Amino acid sequence: MSPRSSSPLSTAKSANTGGGYFQCRSCNKYYNRADHLIRHVRSHTREKPYACHICHKGFTRPDLLKRHAAGHDREGFCKHRSSVVEKHARVSQACLVKNDCNRPSVRTEELDAPSDFPDIQPHTSDHLTPVQFRSRIESSNLLAEKDLFLTPLSPHDVADNTISPTDGGSGIFSLDGTFFPEFIPESLPSSLLRPYEVEMGLSLAFNPSNFNEFDKTNMHLDFDLTEVDYSLIDFFSMNGVNEGIKLNTDPVENADSEIALGVEAFHRSSLSAWNPDHQDHAFAEHDNLSVSRTVIENTELNISYKYPTLCERLSSTSRDLIYGMVLHTSKGGNLAGIIKSFPSTELLDRFIQDYFQFQKRQVDSWIHCPTFQPNSEGPEILAALASAGATLSPIGSIRKLGYALMEMARLRLPAIYETDNSITRDLRLSQAYALLINVGLWSGNGRKMEIAESSAQNLVTMLRRALRYRRSRYSSIVPTTMDAGPELNKKWRQWVEQESFKRLVYHVFLHDSQAAVTLNINSLISYSDLQLPLPGPRRLWEAKSATEWKELYLSLQLSSSERIPSLTDLLRDMSQLRVFEVSIDTQMAAFILLHGIIALIMEYHRLKFISKGHCEHWHALLIKSRHQELCTALQHFRTVCSALNDPQRPEIDLVYEATSIFLYTSLEELQLFAGKEDKNEARRAYDSAIEWINNMDSRRAILHAGQAVRAAKAIPGTLLRGFLAFAVYHAGLAFWSYSVVSNAKTKSAKAPLTSLSSAQIIGSPPRPAVFLDSKETLDVEKFIPLAYGSPALHGPQGTTILVENACQTMHIIQDVLRKDATNEALPPLVLNLCQLMNDLGNAAGGNNDTSLT
Repeated sequence: MSPRSSSPLSTAKSANTGGGYFQCRSCNKYYNRADHLIRHVRSHTREKPYACHICHKGFTRPDLLKRHAAGHDREGFCKHRSSVVEKHARVSQACLVKNDCNRPSVRTEELDAPSDFPDIQPHTSDHLTPVQFRSRIESSNLLAEKDLFLTPLSPHDVADNTISPTDGGSGIFSLDGTFFPEFIPESLPSSLLRPYEVEMGLSLAFNPSNFNEFDKTNMHLDFDLTEVDYSLIDFFSMNGVNEGIKLNTDPVENADSEIALGVEAFHRSSLSAWNPDHQDHAFAEHDNLSVSRTVIENTELNISYKYPTLCERLSSTSRDLIYGMVLHTSKGGNLAGIIKSFPSTELLDRFIQDYFQFQKRQVDSWIHCPTFQPNSEGPEILAALASAGATLSPIGSIRKLGYALMEMARLRLPAIYETDNSITRDLRLSQAYALLINVGLWSGNGRKMEIAESSAQNLVTMLRRALRYRRSRYSSIVPTTMDAGPELNKKWRQWVEQESFKRLVYHVFLHDSQAAVTLNINSLISYSDLQLPLPGPRRLWEAKSATEWKELYLSLQLSSSERIPSLTDLLRDMSQLRVFEVSIDTQMAAFILLHGIIALIMEYHRLKFISKGHCEHWHALLIKSRHQELCTALQHFRTVCSALNDPQRPEIDLVYEATSIFLYTSLEELQLFAGKEDKNEARRAYDSAIEWINNMDSRRAILHAGQAVRAAKAIPGTLLRGFLAFAVYHAGLAFWSYSVVSNAKTKSAKAPLTSLSSAQIIGSPPRPAVFLDSKETLDVEKFIPLAYGSPALHGPQGTTILVENACQTMHIIQDVLRKDATNEALPPLVLNLCQLMNDLGNAAGGNNDTSLT
């Protein structure tokens, strides 16, 4: 008796009137092999997943597609298949329906066996054991999952036909009325799964005990590989032929819903592409120029500074100049309302004072406060300053007034430049231009951000053509012990103007670098262009009089012959930051140097992008070497800054950590994966995310993201805006991507994560929590190379938030940005980022809806 006839499963089969192991519930037909049933089901669903790349005709089987494709001539038209081919096709189909066919061993299918699998040859008489079949599949690299196997049916289940859709012991489940082995559902399109089967997350798994039991029965199934057999293998191994059919070893199916919701979250945010409408124009916010009496009478706004920042207050004459500029620029609109309710002198003065107070706390102070006299300045710079100050307000209507003032000043500047081209070299107008670009880019409004991006080129060009990037444009201005009176005052003002141009150029460079990172665009200014000296000491810059400036200068014992380094000098030798610590503004210089490194990292990512795949011009070794150099550069930067006398500001710490995230992951890939463009781009970026999650770079990235959160907590809420807010958002994206991909890989084996207290985590670890937002510890050092522990963040009230819980992690990031402020008080950009992270967190966290309140 043959092995097949003596097997228990064969006995069960004979008891089955259908004559097979797999039943279609649509027509109750039985099939002996799963691939035959799959092919049969397509006759019900009308699915044709195999499409011709020339005429796009669909086929249910790959062998039919192969024969069809062979009939295409060079012009792409189909030829009639020969009668021999048709005959062979009909014979093979008829033969495969019969279980006891006794045709010769050499069959038509063997002659046409696909050449894609040279290591596997069809067999007709040898009956492979399960172990042999599994070994053959693994050796040919057709299946990536090592433990793939068919869980056997018991004879009782087959004979009695009592298999339930969720019977784990039988390994059979119901799919649209059809029985399948348990390893198939993960490979089928989710649209074919019943809802409860999708929720169950049926997974690809191998049970060793079942396999041993299966092997002990010494059963021999007919695993002869014919051309039709390859349709089952293609069902698992094909890429891109039929979207949605994949092995569950690639967990993209588990991440699919998160990706889809991420796309929706981006489309709702201000970071999505702006689509102009006919109602979008410069005068759309015309009505916001009039301030309601309720706002004007607000006591908090009208309280004057007891000790104003500027040396003088804004006069009514200067207020009228701003008013006249607005009326002259406005075309139509609510002129009557503007005339009646234009901001008062006190209110505009408050806005200007607010901006200088804000700048005083910034790393890059670039408009000289002690020499700024509002009543001696033009309306353009006053309107720009008032606009910038108003947008800092926690009151929404005041911020709208600031953005409306920005529009008026933005329209006014080009008209002035055209009347007299010599004023393109004017310091005040250039400062006004830079202020308006800043306000627009960080407004959180798509239209204003796009206009600011396009306007930056004009300012960059004017400064370049004025040779303000070159060292030769700057001279050494040094006070002497004999200087006094008008001569000393004149020398001081000359030094202030020259220093103001230096700080303006470097401020524009910082802005340009930040815009390039935020918008993923090329920088307008190259780090190699900046040959001018670095800004002078902050104490000299903030001196309130010529006498104070002279005394400080002489006390510092600065040499007139000393060559102050530029950005390019620091990039060549970062130790000069320590050598010239007394002669330069070290905090601003370190900030500038860090942005120079950011530019290098952006270049690295672009080079890495074009070297992907089969690149003939760029060697992978070169890319790796460049990456190592940048890692060393960042470490050296940190070492040099730690040796400075002044402690490093938390803003620099935050940007440093964000820069390190950029080094270990592509920001653009993170945003694409999160859904910045569409679902197709998100799915494409998923391949990079899988590669990223499987190496140490992902752990390095989220470690720096945790340190970015730690640095952001030390920054006051009034300063955590603009690019600093984006840096926190980038850290959140790194956490979100790490969580979604890692959970997708282990979703079937993990229980839902919860927020635990520190005591609970320590008391019952399977893996200890490693806090990424704490100072570096031994656990953190083990986390990167060994994947030790579970990455976590400190939550409210002593709780521990695991990074794998994307929903709660996103709420931690939101709390960092919010600083307990209400939605009304948050800047629009920060509010948009919080809403986006809230939506992304909910997308990854299922029904854990915690809307912004």
